[in-house]
Amino acid sequence: MQSPASVGLFSFARAGFSHSVAPGGEGIVQRFGWDRKNDAFVFTMKGNIPVRVSWTFAIPAALPFLYEWSRHPRLALTHTVTFAALLFLSVFLHELAHVWAARRRGIGTERIDLYLFGGIAWFKRGVASPYGWAWIAFAGPLVNIILAAGFAASYYLLARPLSAVGPDGLFNSPPPRPDTLLEWTLWLGALVNAVLAILNLLPAYPLDGGAIARHLLATRFDAVTATRIVGFCGVVLSVLRFAVIVPAAMAGILLWIPPSFTPNWRAFRATGSKKPVPQHPA
Repeated sequence: MQSPASVGLFSFARAGFSHSVAPGGEGIVQRFGWDRKNDAFVFTMKGNIPVRVSWTFAIPAALPFLYEWSRHPRLALTHTVTFAALLFLSVFLHELAHVWAARRRGIGTERIDLYLFGGIAWFKRGVASPYGWAWIAFAGPLVNIILAAGFAASYYLLARPLSAVGPDGLFNSPPPRPDTLLEWTLWLGALVNAVLAILNLLPAYPLDGGAIARHLLATRFDAVTATRIVGFCGVVLSVLRFAVIVPAAMAGILLWIPPSFTPNWRAFRATGSKKPVPQHPA
């Protein structure tokens, strides 16, 4: 089966390639360079897994600070670089979690792509139970949950004491307003990973939550019905997301939030099919 099971801002997919593993013994990053054909920076990881980082991956890192660039360019540069590093770390570790979970089930990885809307890990042909594929999909958001908890704990244990603590305590105090770069970085790391985990667990295509829901529902219904149920949820969520996108744009913050309407509408309309409509990254 070659239809990708997708992961929202991040995706994993099953592709029809034969299994092959490069001999070990080298460093984690074996080769790197610029791919002119795909306009992407490429490096090959141990295990002969190429990682392609498209130039478009920089766009979501810069968009939140466009307004700040016109007022405080030096501060905007610091914020943009810090956010870009956190975003890359969060996305890359998310995809590596999918790769690790798949490898535990004997499924190899063809490549990892990082692009405008996040990332996608393309798997080689392999066989796993519905619960196995659901676990592979869940591994990515699980890493973001762990990272969010780690950043949050570091923020309150290391950075938060640098600022005055209100008498009302942790749970009654107002939302944190980081003052130092360390404080801001830890706070932003927790926020980024928490948002990514929540978004990717939504039951819609091409999010992790959509893949999880489809595989679990397929154990109770047929594959077409499971696909249509997730597609319907995705259509609803694709409309509701504008309740966040529009107010953010009015506040000067440009955001793109999944899920997209098109793949979910196509999945919902998959009536009379003998197999699910292939789900591709949005």
